[in-house]
Amino acid sequence: MFEILPSNDPFDSPDFNSVDYINEKFPAEQSLHHIDEVLEHMRVKITSIDDEISSVVRSLTNVEQERASESESRVKEITRDIKQLDVAKKNLTSSITTLSHLQMLVEGVDKLSTLKIKREYGEIATLLQGVGNVLDHLTKYRHIPQVADLAGQVEQIRKDLEKQILDDFYSAFHGPNSKRFAPSKELAEACLVVSVLDHRVKKTIIDDIIKTQLAEYEALFAGGEVDGGLNRVEQRRKWFFKTAVEFEKTLAAMFPPSWQVPAKLAYGFCEMTNKQLTQAMQLRQQELDVASILQAHKILSELETLLAKKYSTFTYQYLSNPRTPSSSYNPFEEDEEDSKNPFYKDMKEHAQEPSFSSPFNGAICKCFHPFLHIYLRNVDKRLNEQIDKFAIDMKSYKFEHIDAEASNVVPFCGELFTIYKNVLVEYLRLGSGETLSGLADVMRKHLKEFAIKVLRASLPRLGANIPNMPKDLNMKELTAVLAQVQTLWREGDNPKLSEDDVRKVCSVLVSSEYCEEMTARLDAKFKEKLSSSKVNTSQSGLSTSSSPLSFAPEEDLFHSILTQIKCIFNWDAKHKTWDILMMAFPVNILSIALLVTHVESQCDAALSTMPKLNWTPDQTGDQSPYITGVSQTISTTIPLIRHNLHTSRKYFTRFCDKLATTIINKFVQQIYKCRPLNSVGCEQLLLDCHALKAIMLNLPIVGSRVNRDPPQTYTRMVSRAMSRAELLLQVVMGEYNTDLELVEKFARLLPDASLSDFQKVLELRGAKDKASVLELYRRKVIDVSPEKSQSLSTSSPRRVSSGSTFTSGTITSPERDSSKIARLERLLKSGRLMMS
Repeated sequence: MFEILPSNDPFDSPDFNSVDYINEKFPAEQSLHHIDEVLEHMRVKITSIDDEISSVVRSLTNVEQERASESESRVKEITRDIKQLDVAKKNLTSSITTLSHLQMLVEGVDKLSTLKIKREYGEIATLLQGVGNVLDHLTKYRHIPQVADLAGQVEQIRKDLEKQILDDFYSAFHGPNSKRFAPSKELAEACLVVSVLDHRVKKTIIDDIIKTQLAEYEALFAGGEVDGGLNRVEQRRKWFFKTAVEFEKTLAAMFPPSWQVPAKLAYGFCEMTNKQLTQAMQLRQQELDVASILQAHKILSELETLLAKKYSTFTYQYLSNPRTPSSSYNPFEEDEEDSKNPFYKDMKEHAQEPSFSSPFNGAICKCFHPFLHIYLRNVDKRLNEQIDKFAIDMKSYKFEHIDAEASNVVPFCGELFTIYKNVLVEYLRLGSGETLSGLADVMRKHLKEFAIKVLRASLPRLGANIPNMPKDLNMKELTAVLAQVQTLWREGDNPKLSEDDVRKVCSVLVSSEYCEEMTARLDAKFKEKLSSSKVNTSQSGLSTSSSPLSFAPEEDLFHSILTQIKCIFNWDAKHKTWDILMMAFPVNILSIALLVTHVESQCDAALSTMPKLNWTPDQTGDQSPYITGVSQTISTTIPLIRHNLHTSRKYFTRFCDKLATTIINKFVQQIYKCRPLNSVGCEQLLLDCHALKAIMLNLPIVGSRVNRDPPQTYTRMVSRAMSRAELLLQVVMGEYNTDLELVEKFARLLPDASLSDFQKVLELRGAKDKASVLELYRRKVIDVSPEKSQSLSTSSPRRVSSGSTFTSGTITSPERDSSKIARLERLLKSGRLMMS
């Protein structure tokens, strides 16, 4: 470096020594006074060197930028040249390719013209496809006259080939030598050319071949001919099998497999058969019978299944006017297995992914759809006979004792719905979901007949004369009729049922529940099939009936009181209550009413003794004898009913609700008859009230081996019903300083009571001046404004427990009230009230 750039600066010397340099600058101590000057000189020199370094660095940066710009310019020039070369190459390649295509097109047109004359269809098929591909590449050059002329020549060759091949096929199948025609290689190769031509040519050839093959069949089995009826269906099938086998051996190999000519021949046979059989059945409609229809349908449906399997790859896309795929012919596809449901068929073991529907499904059998009314008439007749047989068998049916796990559903119910299942399957094979309305009408009709002739008719008949009643009964009036009927049963004939009768009524009740469930399933199945049919029909653009299929009225027949039933009678003494109930109430209401009346009538014997007892005792005792009688009746009757209703917990609970309500209401009504009555008698009645409440709460589980609590809804209902009797007795046994206190306490504790109830309370208390108290009640309670009434009812609790005191407004309960109630509570806690 020193040799290249010589310098006199000691700092640039390679032998620079800092100590020597300092000693040279400061040889003696006296020379140190120049140190400031030396330092300043050094600072100036350092600054100068820094400036030089910065200048050199900047100059180097500029040099690099200039060099980068020069390199970029050189690269751009190179790439521009490359791009120009690429464009030139692409244009040259395109030109060569276009010229090559044009040359191929010219040669192809000339060769096609020659091959067309020679009918060398094998080479034409390959060459015509290639010429078509070349023309596709030259599409953007069609505006050039030479290219347009070549395209026109190709189009003309295609038209000439279409006409020439059609003529060849016509000559082969309809010419003078058509009877001795044998498949030729020339026509087989012509089919390859047709595959390249317009699809209409292929359709024309196939349609002509199918028409030729079926010409003999059309003449032999025409709808108006002797052999055209349903009795010749087997001959039709044999003719087709013979023709199809012969066609497969001779002509089928001449056509490409993709044409599926054998499958289309089979489909053409199906359509022609459908048309001919429809015509034949229309001409011989009076002679048709179900046996011939079912036999013909069986043969034809088997043929459809066979064809669908043989030509499994033949789909709707091969048809020019495809039918919409029909819905599944299996009507019993269920998600969950249910051994009691006859509308279940296990399909999960063989479950597969859903596949396309074959065009052969229903291709022939749809001809039976317009004649389903004949089948429905037969079904109607069969069901009439079967239900009459059920009714006869039901009279001799033995309702025997059942085991704990057994079901006491009448077997005729299962047989009926099994018949319904079989009829539905059979009907859906003959028809489709669109035609289900007729079958639904027939099934609805016979469900009603089964409910009336078999189930209702088997219930024990208990009669009583009835008074005049309106002809039109609404829901409220029907309930009143049932209550009146039960009263007439109690006052007239003894409705006590034997043990066999109880089992019979319970069995009918459980059977009605089973029928209700099965009817709901049947309704769902019909709606499912109707829905799937509507989907398929909407896809095909056809309209569907808007009327829904519903079995809801028939389900209600087994489930609840009919909304409105018109009963027209000539009212006289000969008419029995049972006849009205048979027409106005469904099976389960009648069954529950019979069971309730059976138990209630026996409890009435005990409750009816209440007014005959002494209600002015000196002291209270144990529970009264009538409570013991009610308890014994409940203990002997309920276990048998519960055992026979063990499979229908819903109806047993409903029976318990109805029975408990009836007995409690009877108890309250009997309280009003217990006169004369003193305060000790009130205490005894209150003790009996608590005992009866315990009996009613224990009613659903009395005598049960299973430790189970009664339903909470039932418990709340009993507590609510018994509280009325308790509150009534609290009012009667209370002591009041004024009549106003009695009125206000009665209105507060029994806000829903009537004037008649208040009058009965006064009679129980032995009031002397009842008229003035009743007038006070009218002014204070009946004539009070709605606002005051609401204020009165909300100012105090509506339900008061036994030990409560009343402090509302001016009313203060005397200490004697609370002491009597406390005494009753002590008696209950001490265990003096025991259930028998």
